[in-house]
Amino acid sequence: MLTSAETKLVVATLTKRRAWLRKSLDDANLDPSARQDYMDSIKIIESAIKKLAASAPPPANKPAKPTAPPAPPPRKKLTMASARVLIAEDNADSANLLLDVLQDFGMTQADLATDGMEAFDKIKRAKTPYDLILCDWDMPELTGLEVHGKAKASNKLQGAHFVMVTAVSESSRIREAIQQGVNDYIVKPIDMDVLEAKIKTALNIDDEPSTEDKKES
Repeated sequence: MLTSAETKLVVATLTKRRAWLRKSLDDANLDPSARQDYMDSIKIIESAIKKLAASAPPPANKPAKPTAPPAPPPRKKLTMASARVLIAEDNADSANLLLDVLQDFGMTQADLATDGMEAFDKIKRAKTPYDLILCDWDMPELTGLEVHGKAKASNKLQGAHFVMVTAVSESSRIREAIQQGVNDYIVKPIDMDVLEAKIKTALNIDDEPSTEDKKES
């Protein structure tokens, strides 16, 4: 039995031969006996083409295209109070400072990881995905960039906004983080106004009226 490729080649050859014979029939000077032979040959070729087409093996199944990872479910409108945050920081003083700052912003749902492996484990095991991850660059076990890479590769970020918090200010290393997919960075010592503005922009949080503004309204 011919393979699919062999059948295709034979059919193409017979088709060309049939076309040549049909063109030859247009010659008014063609001998009558030759004309009859050409017509008979055309019939045989057409019959052969039909049989080859009917007996051709089915085309091989193409490998299935890889499916894209499922998109994370749409998030509800966030506020500072409802946003879930993970701080990954191995320096206890820096971690406590960040926790205090976030509480001043009204962000009370914050978890802490003290090294890179713990940070990745918390991201992986979170029942409700984090909305924001503030991750130090240089940490034991895994660097901040490695935490991001592992979480991204295992599809565990779930749309979280990943911010590198670092003393690193060299443009080449920051560019490396952005190219890997890190959403943003902030350089230590942290400007609290800049941090708050970045968080609100990242999570699309509107400025909430102050208590006095609410009383006046």
